[in-house]
Amino acid sequence: MSYSFTISGLSHVGRVRRRNEDSLSIEPELAIAFVTDGMGGHPGGDVASRIAALHACRTLTELVQEPRRSVHDRDNTARFLADAMERSVAVAHAAVRQRSETEPHLKGMGTTLVGWVGDPSTGAYAMGHVGDSRGYRLRAGNFESLTRDDTWVQDRLDHDLISVEEARRHRYGHMLTQCIGLEEPPKIHVVEGHTAPGDRFLLCTDGLIGMMKDWEIRTTLLEHDDDDEALRVLIDRANEEGGKDNITAVLARVGEE
Repeated sequence: MSYSFTISGLSHVGRVRRRNEDSLSIEPELAIAFVTDGMGGHPGGDVASRIAALHACRTLTELVQEPRRSVHDRDNTARFLADAMERSVAVAHAAVRQRSETEPHLKGMGTTLVGWVGDPSTGAYAMGHVGDSRGYRLRAGNFESLTRDDTWVQDRLDHDLISVEEARRHRYGHMLTQCIGLEEPPKIHVVEGHTAPGDRFLLCTDGLIGMMKDWEIRTTLLEHDDDDEALRVLIDRANEEGGKDNITAVLARVGEE
């Protein structure tokens, strides 16, 4: 069996910010997507997010088109995609660092990142992320986060020092423990797996997560089967709840050839 993938993306400045520091980069024909969110309050957050999305997408595009040396089965392909994703994010980090070192006014710029890639011949996929932009999978009604936030609050949550509700309202909720572009290279998180027809993968920035709870996002996706419509409704609802940050989301859908 072979698989088909469709990818849609949408970004909005929100209702409070004057400029959009989110970016997205998509290669639909190769089932590649990246979403980035420049660090608010830092110089060049919008520059960092654009550089990271562009370089990660460009590098991954080149890697997945290389000969795969007899990589045919799902497990090996998933591992190949995971390695390619990790290399691509590392290139994105290096590109942001290089720009900040050559332009002093951009020193300290950084960005979060979440990316996804699928293989149509095997259905394998890989997702990579750094920071607090998230990746989810909706499968047979089950909406599951495949990423873990790199934040001070998430660390406290993991050690049972605060509750889930406290984490949502915490004043340090957006304090990152790592990101793309700072002096210390980030630890790149990569998950790999196998898709199933009907899966929908959501990549999004915290402008969406901060305004909507996971169950609300799940309900919206179940109510709107058309991906473009679902993205518009998600962003509209995030804005209705305050739109306190830039909002960017990408949906990747898995079909069967």
